[in-house]
Amino acid sequence: MRASLALAAILAVAFVASAAPAGNVVLKATLKGKYLRTTSTGSGTAAMTFTASKVCWKFTYKGLDQPGDSGIHIVPPPSPGKHKTSVFPFTAATSKAPGCVAKTHWGSHGAAWADKIVADPSHFYVIIATKKYPQGAIGGVLHRP
Repeated sequence: MRASLALAAILAVAFVASAAPAGNVVLKATLKGKYLRTTSTGSGTAAMTFTASKVCWKFTYKGLDQPGDSGIHIVPPPSPGKHKTSVFPFTAATSKAPGCVAKTHWGSHGAAWADKIVADPSHFYVIIATKKYPQGAIGGVLHRP
């Protein structure tokens, strides 16, 4: 009887998993200098879409000098002026134009990090660095909308 119940439970889980849509996952972040403990008065938003094969982003921001690097980091942010290595970098020339890269653009580890980010977005934050704030001018924690 127990074996039958266990088998039924396993089959039910397998059915639900196979029936679940693969779909895109959208994550967002509100970006502020305060989050990174900088004096930057800039602000913005980040929207990321994760698909089975790529990661796309769209930044909006204002009040920044020349934007530079952007990427996703593990929380918490370091002290002001310090920089963590991105677990998923976007681009060295951040702009308001949308962009995409293959999940494997940064190697197989990039795809693994993308999957970890989707699984638990609150453990990651996004930054936009600028010429004046090369370690990050604005940043914010990722969340599901």
